[in-house]
Amino acid sequence: MAHRSICLFITLLAALHQASPSGVFELKLQEFNNRKGLTGNVNCCKGSSASNYGLPCECKTFFRVCLKHYQAKISPEPPCTYGSALTPVLGSNSFSIPDAETFSNPMRFPFAFTWPGTFSLIIEALHAEPTDDLSTDNPDRLISRLATQRHLTVGDEWSQDVHTSSHTELKYSYRFVCDEHYYGEGCSVFCRPRDDAFGHFSCGEKGEKLCNPGWKGAYCTE
Repeated sequence: MAHRSICLFITLLAALHQASPSGVFELKLQEFNNRKGLTGNVNCCKGSSASNYGLPCECKTFFRVCLKHYQAKISPEPPCTYGSALTPVLGSNSFSIPDAETFSNPMRFPFAFTWPGTFSLIIEALHAEPTDDLSTDNPDRLISRLATQRHLTVGDEWSQDVHTSSHTELKYSYRFVCDEHYYGEGCSVFCRPRDDAFGHFSCGEKGEKLCNPGWKGAYCTE
């Protein structure tokens, strides 16, 4: 009876793990170019009349990221069903974006369900004036907007991409990886090696249980 109860407990535990897949979408901003220092409406970031006085246009740039489900016609507005992020000011006009302590780069968007293999991504570059004002509701602050949808398989390799507008260029990369102990195309297969009363096995490349020598059964408990 006790042995049967243990088996039922193991089965339930495994089912719970199977129902809670785990992975993370990672987005890395790499380089942004806005050589003329213009906003999306082709105005100088210091004001439309600044260039008339010989003043340089300086766009103090931060980014808003919205990750959502696949949409044939992408809406940049919330809800961001898979997550959102807002960076601090990362530079002026043209700059590289290294890994930094001020914000997470790559940005990480955890998933607690099966990765669907598709997504929509919005990345907005905005001008901060003053520098500590990171509000995103003023359309005059928008420098550029990327809105794209993609198919993406699970894997460690980064997908490289570039977005260009009339006066800007953004280089970025992304990937989706499974958390530790999760496997499969959607990170829905759970396998954690163990050698105790609940099982005696290691894990294969696809998350299959590989019984240790001398053990057999679905959970290597026999």
